[in-house]
Amino acid sequence: MKHTNRFSSIRIGYTIGMAFIFIIANTLLCLLNSVLVDKFICVAAINACFFCLFILLLIRKRLEGALPEYNFITYGKITFIILIAWAFTIICAMVAPDFFAPFIVLPILASTVFDDTISNVISLYMVIITAICMDYNTYIVICYALMVAFGNVLSHFIEKKEGVERLYTLVLIFSVTTLLSIIFYYFNYLELSLSIFVFALAEGFIASLLSVIVIPLFTKYVEEAQLNIYDEFLVPDYSLVQEIRKFSYIEYQHASRVSVFSRKCAEAINANAPLAACGGFYYRLGKIEGEPMIDNALKIANDNCFPSDVTQILAEYGGIIYLPSTKESAIVHMVDSVVTKVELFDKDQMSSSWNQNMVIYQTINELSQKGFYDNSGLTMNQFLAIREILANEDILA
Repeated sequence: MKHTNRFSSIRIGYTIGMAFIFIIANTLLCLLNSVLVDKFICVAAINACFFCLFILLLIRKRLEGALPEYNFITYGKITFIILIAWAFTIICAMVAPDFFAPFIVLPILASTVFDDTISNVISLYMVIITAICMDYNTYIVICYALMVAFGNVLSHFIEKKEGVERLYTLVLIFSVTTLLSIIFYYFNYLELSLSIFVFALAEGFIASLLSVIVIPLFTKYVEEAQLNIYDEFLVPDYSLVQEIRKFSYIEYQHASRVSVFSRKCAEAINANAPLAACGGFYYRLGKIEGEPMIDNALKIANDNCFPSDVTQILAEYGGIIYLPSTKESAIVHMVDSVVTKVELFDKDQMSSSWNQNMVIYQTINELSQKGFYDNSGLTMNQFLAIREILANEDILA
């Protein structure tokens, strides 16, 4: 991804929110066990160090595109999951007996917005900081750490499998949680009783039930986001849409035309139509701030937390710095070039369909001959289909 390593005021705001969540969670855990002030200060220092490392790791993973469905995972969603994870951890510390807290759910919850690395790190950290505050012994820590390890593996099956296979995963969650609690309880006390089995079975059931509750988050944060995220930036009352309209109604008309025709062309070749429409509307976003146009467009896009593939299209504006690298970027480049060229003529000059077709064919053929779309993945048939669609549209309607 190009030119997206800038700070965003929205992300900074959510980062501050996450920091407050860590501080409050740290304080509550210490209060639960009446931790002395000197120990509280040490725990707070550990918390601060971990939070800084966590944010650096999160930034790196985001820039590498390593977050699951990273284009649809926002800092707002991450902040929400952090809040839920800490709330779950504190409830476990308050309510669950030793060895019987279903921490196997933590990595399953974290995996809705994080990759394996961050899911493991954040889950293990919550277990360890809870152990420090609640004075857990070694066996309890090992028991919960193993739950986290198993949960991280099983989270992939919950996310990707459905029907009977997902049921098998829930049975595994139930079995692993129950067995680990019983085994490590025995290691610690060298005895078992019927009540211990009852506690373990109840814990396994709760872990499975919570996992079922977490499953919709995968749909909410990934599948629905894939359908809706681009169109959210195109609604008429969105602030940036209004800003373009206020800046120049002519520019707004141009953006709307490029967006509409980009969507039609993308649908015709089975490309990502919402992405093409969004990239087309904001293709000349940098005009709001002026030169350097591309850098300013990327800055505005980053401040508004645009999806990375939309930002990529903006970085490839006009093929000036980078040539179109995707089909959607190539479509937007083609449509913008055609609309710009047709808009230079008045409606009288374009009254003849022959005149418009001649301009469109000439424009697109010249761009193709210059190699603008060589790296975009467009096939010749797709290129011709896009050209025919644009030639048959009334651009200035």
